[in-house]
Amino acid sequence: MTSFPFISTLRRTLRILAGYFLRGVFLFLPALATIYVLWLILRWLDNILPTGMPGLGILLLVVGLTVLGYVGTHWLGPTLIASFEERIRKIPFIGFLYSSVRELVDTSRRSYRFDHPVLFRPNPHTQTYQIGFLTHEEPIPGYDMVAVFVPFAFAALTGEVVFVPRDQIIPLRMRGVDALRLVISGAFVTGQSPKNSADGQKTTL
Repeated sequence: MTSFPFISTLRRTLRILAGYFLRGVFLFLPALATIYVLWLILRWLDNILPTGMPGLGILLLVVGLTVLGYVGTHWLGPTLIASFEERIRKIPFIGFLYSSVRELVDTSRRSYRFDHPVLFRPNPHTQTYQIGFLTHEEPIPGYDMVAVFVPFAFAALTGEVVFVPRDQIIPLRMRGVDALRLVISGAFVTGQSPKNSADGQKTTL
């Protein structure tokens, strides 16, 4: 009989501790996950130039890229760089790899990458819509289509590219970051109210 109060107190204590644990998860897990990912990226960058001293590899990498940027801007010039790139692109496999990385870097420099969220119907015979991001006004010359990048839910920035007739996209009155958050969270996190613009309204990059 004397053990029942102890068991009741133990259960109440465990419930309180479980509540604190869940609060800690909800409050600090996003920050801890962000710090961990940043730490992995910094460690990877630091290992590009292994020096045995933490942080020195990143410093040397930054200094080296800064020097190369100065040399490429003031000494080499765009003509020599373009000639070098043209030769690189002709090498099998290496040219493909270089072109892919170059395109990725050039695309990441464009401020509109996720600034043009749109709605479109993946199947014209259904009433379901998807959210995507307009990335190119005329990806295939001669066809009145636009390129739309569609992120996958719960998969960071992975997704697919679809080509949609221009008159079938509906610009969203929503910030790009809100639309991206809405999609990758599986719509568990909503952004601003996605009020649609008029059907058929064109959007430009």
